[in-house]
Amino acid sequence: MFVIIVREALKSSSEKTNSHQSATQVLFFPDKVFACQQFLFNGGCSRKNCQFSHEETSLSKLVRVLSEAKQSLDVCVFTINCRELADAVIRQHKNGVVVRVLTDDEQMGSTGSQIEKFRREGIQVRHDLSSFFMHHKFAVIDRKTLVNGSFNWTRQAVTGNRENVVISSEEFVVRLFAEEFEKLWEEYDPSKRFGVS
Repeated sequence: MFVIIVREALKSSSEKTNSHQSATQVLFFPDKVFACQQFLFNGGCSRKNCQFSHEETSLSKLVRVLSEAKQSLDVCVFTINCRELADAVIRQHKNGVVVRVLTDDEQMGSTGSQIEKFRREGIQVRHDLSSFFMHHKFAVIDRKTLVNGSFNWTRQAVTGNRENVVISSEEFVVRLFAEEFEKLWEEYDPSKRFGVS
């Protein structure tokens, strides 16, 4: 009788642990070749002699994770000039996902910045107004998944720099980053900054 009770207790404990396990994936850059946009977004490419990658890359994995957003996508990045990542964000917005972007004020007008493209598409964008950098590089997907690392969302980071991205569904960590995003979103509210009501 005692053995059965212990076995059931261990089984119950194991089931609880397994139901709360988190998934973690690590991506390393640079990719050897830039991913083909048709391959990234349509699953195939019809162009003859396409010079871009048709294999899974760190960029294609990152795009796939961003594309899994169903309700919300909060992006908090120092700079974004990688068109492929911007297009992934815009696609989610067009699919009805609530997208918010936080960025550094000095990087918004930098060469290739995708921020104005976001605004033209109706995506909410806020930025700091500080002499210090808003240097975060993370995204929170559906308040369930975190994308975080050294990776700026730039073309140079994709195929040039040594970068890392950790993708995690660890509830505690995701919650902390979601709270940081909300704090900054509130802090960078232009109506509060300029006294507009």
